[in-house]
Amino acid sequence: MAASPIELHIEAPELLSKRRRLTDALITGLMWALYSYLWAPLVSLVAWLLGAEFAYDVMVRAGGIHALKDVMWFYLVMLLCIFVVVTAWSLVNRLRFAGKDRRKARRVVTSAELAAYYSLDTEQWANLREARVVRMSVDEAGVIENIVPLAMRRQKQSVEATWEEGSVAQEEAGYEDTISKFVG
Repeated sequence: MAASPIELHIEAPELLSKRRRLTDALITGLMWALYSYLWAPLVSLVAWLLGAEFAYDVMVRAGGIHALKDVMWFYLVMLLCIFVVVTAWSLVNRLRFAGKDRRKARRVVTSAELAAYYSLDTEQWANLREARVVRMSVDEAGVIENIVPLAMRRQKQSVEATWEEGSVAQEEAGYEDTISKFVG
């Protein structure tokens, strides 16, 4: 059994001239219009089943097209009113608030204040912040009784690794855990 030839399809519309692209677009639009026209009998049947004849009677025979024009003008006027109100409101807010920062910055809380809040000394607080995993016990009132760091963070360092092929690669060691057990 022979292998089937590979089909190659190149999509590069930028290589076509503007005239060719326009011609292709017009032919495509014409074909879609023809295809839509072929569906017209089925669309008419469905519309008749859904009562489109009633709509035709109201809109054409009873002169409803003039009422439709009046409603469309009403919608256009309402749309313009909404546009004017929203634009005016935006301009008023821009004049009132543009370039004025009325927000108040929050005070920066220091490590000493946080340690005091949790009833810890600064050394315990520093150890707590440097630990990656801790075991903490609290009493019924929520006061910290005991802190035991289980894993501390190490600073990043460059590590050279030699692979089997003999090539040397540098890896960046992240904050890896160093398990250090403390008696609490």
